[in-house]
Amino acid sequence: MGLYTMIGRGHKDARGQVLDASMRSTMGRLRTWDLRTQARANRNLGTAFNQLNILKDTRGLPDAIIEKTAYIYRKAHERGLGRGRETSAALAAALYLAYREEGTPRTLKEICLISNLKRKAISRQYRDLVIELDIRIPTVDPIK
Repeated sequence: MGLYTMIGRGHKDARGQVLDASMRSTMGRLRTWDLRTQARANRNLGTAFNQLNILKDTRGLPDAIIEKTAYIYRKAHERGLGRGRETSAALAAALYLAYREEGTPRTLKEICLISNLKRKAISRQYRDLVIELDIRIPTVDPIK
């Protein structure tokens, strides 16, 4: 949400004149509410990307997979697919989807071990991602 303009910290208007006390108070309230709305909208993404960085550091995941996972998760977040579900489950499903799209598939069991979640939660979220985002997954080559 938030405002489309940036509210500066100074006590002068656009012409350089000093604001009176009532206008200064109003601008302070506007600044506070703008910061609160921005923080609430981005809190979920921040939490998810922190978890993704932790996974990257502990498991040594490639940068291409991390970028693809972040892209998929961001698209899912915009559509509201993670509402009411665990952030970590949506992130693990996006990770599984990123591996599948990049052509280096991992089994769902491996993703469960990486993310420390149950298979059912990840597979449910994965199905929702594929259906709602209309993603075409290439078939897995059994030789790989």
